[in-house]
Amino acid sequence: MRDSVRGTSDQRRKPAGIPGDPRLTDGSVCPTLARKGLRSYKQANSPSTDFLRAPQGVVRCELCLSEVSEHTRFACAKCHGPLSVLRQELVCSSCGVAGRYIGGIPCFTGLGSYRGETSPGRILEINRVACQRGWQAAIDQIVPAEAARIRDERQADFRHVFDLPPDSAILDLADHWGTIAMALGRVFSRVTVVEEGLEQARFIGLRARDTGAPVETVCADFLHLPLAPEQFDAAVLNGIDGPESPAPGETPEVLLRLLHSIREFLKPRGFVCLGVENRLGWRELESSFARHAARPVHGRARSRSLSEYQRIFRAAGYGPVRAFHAWNGLDDPGVLLPLESTGALAHFVDSRGFGARGWGSRIYGSALRAAARWGLWARCAPAVIFLAEKT
Repeated sequence: MRDSVRGTSDQRRKPAGIPGDPRLTDGSVCPTLARKGLRSYKQANSPSTDFLRAPQGVVRCELCLSEVSEHTRFACAKCHGPLSVLRQELVCSSCGVAGRYIGGIPCFTGLGSYRGETSPGRILEINRVACQRGWQAAIDQIVPAEAARIRDERQADFRHVFDLPPDSAILDLADHWGTIAMALGRVFSRVTVVEEGLEQARFIGLRARDTGAPVETVCADFLHLPLAPEQFDAAVLNGIDGPESPAPGETPEVLLRLLHSIREFLKPRGFVCLGVENRLGWRELESSFARHAARPVHGRARSRSLSEYQRIFRAAGYGPVRAFHAWNGLDDPGVLLPLESTGALAHFVDSRGFGARGWGSRIYGSALRAAARWGLWARCAPAVIFLAEKT
C-alpha cells in the first residue's frame, strides 16, 4: 500500500523545506502533520524525508501519506514574485529575504511587532503554559475572565450565510485568539489566519494543533500580505481595527487599502466578510451617555454610516454588497437580519412578540417598525456584517 502511494522514482522530489519541519515542496506546511503537532520528521518515526508531487500537480506529504491539493501559497509582498525556501528563510529572487520560519510559523514581520487583546508579556506566558498543558489550561490560568469568550465559537455563526462548499479556502485576518478560525475549520477544508504578532499567531497554531482544525497561521503585516493571488474563496475581517474617520464624508484610507489588497487574493466571485460596530448605532449612543465616550469593544472597527461602507467597497473594487444586522452583537451573530429588506425586519419584530410584553415593549416594537420603514434601522444598527463580492 505504501509503495502504491509513493509512486515512481521520477515523481520524487527532495523537500525544499528545512530537515526537521513538515513542509511541502513550496515551503508550505503540511496541514495533516501540523494538526497532529508533528514538527519534525523524527517525531513522525519515518526514515524518509521525501515529498511526492503527482503529475496532476497534487502535493503529497510522504510522512502522513496525504494529498494536499490546496494549501497556503506565498508570494513576495513587494514584487509579487514567487518565494523559495533557503534554510529557514523565505527568499524572493528579486527582493531578497522576505521572511523566515520561526517555530514552524512563516513570519514576515519584525519580532517586536504585536497587536492583540492582551499584553505582550501575558501572551508569552499563555503560550508557555499552552505548550506544556494545552491552550485551554493556559487561558483558564492566565486570562480566566476572558476564557469563556475565547472558547465561544458562536462568534463565527455568520458562516451560515456563506454560500460555499466544504472544500473552500478561507482567509482570516486579526482573529486574535483563533476562535473564528477554529469554527470555520469545522466547516471548510482550509483556513489561513494572518496575525501581525508572532506570539498571537503561535497561540492560534497551538490551539489548532490541540483541536485538530485545518488551520494554518502566518505572521505578516495586514497591508503587505505575502500571499499568492486568487487562492481564497472568502476573507473574514471581524477583528480588524478600523481607523477613526477624521471627518464626515472622508474615506478611511487604511481600510480602503486593506480591502483593495485583499481583493487580489480572492478567487473570481470570492467575497470579503467585514464585521463592524456602528458608532452611530442606537445601543452605542445609549451607552455613550453613561460613559461620556465610545470605546472600541474587542478591537472591532467602527463605522459612521452604511452608505459610507458601501462607497468604500465600491472604491476597493467590489460589486454587490449585502449588509446584515447582528442582532445579538458580533460575539454572537447567530441572528442576522438583512438590512436591505424592510419586510424581513418587520417580520422579525412581529415574530419577537414585542407587543405582548407591556407598554414599554410595544413602544419599542413600534419604533423598530418605523425604523425599518424609513431606513433608520440600516443607519443605526449597532453591529453590522457586510458581505462584498469581488468584481
